[in-house]
Amino acid sequence: MEMREITANIKKALLEAGYNNNLSVTRGKGTACMWVHVKMDVPRHENCSCGEPDEYGRRETCDKCKDKFRAVYNTVNQVATLASGRGGLPYENQNILVNIGWAN
Repeated sequence: MEMREITANIKKALLEAGYNNNLSVTRGKGTACMWVHVKMDVPRHENCSCGEPDEYGRRETCDKCKDKFRAVYNTVNQVATLASGRGGLPYENQNILVNIGWAN
């Protein structure tokens, strides 16, 4: 499968799974051209009790948000792996980078 097909399949699968918050699926450049980069934002938990940002923009994350973040990360990684066809050996989740961050 061509890299363009792989990135298109991953993006399509994530959109169908309901992950459309600032979603970006790209491939690496140069020697990392076989790497797939998945970037997206995760909204905070409905009952968020995270602290307010400090002077550097950092904030303490509550347990509910941590659990949601981990669940979304794991699901996105699984969907991306299945959609790319890289689920088995020799890949075993290699070469797929999932980078998710908090939506404001």
